[in-house]
Amino acid sequence: MHKSLKEEQQLLQLQAEALRLKLLTNQLRRQQENAGAGLLDLASQLPKAGLVWRLANKPRKLRSKLLLGAGLLAVLYLRF
Repeated sequence: MHKSLKEEQQLLQLQAEALRLKLLTNQLRRQQENAGAGLLDLASQLPKAGLVWRLANKPRKLRSKLLLGAGLLAVLYLRF
């Protein structure tokens, strides 16, 4: 192969490798950001006022069961 063609091929391979590494770092960064989103971040996305209002209007017995279920789900989520 001609010397300039070999150099061009090597340059293209290096550029491809650099692009691959850049994509990989961006993917890892996105995964870390998503993993950092905890329960508080998820809770902040919920329409809080509507949920609280609906829960407050439920009968006492049902409201207690719903709160107990939500607490158990939170414990399971945090444990696993």
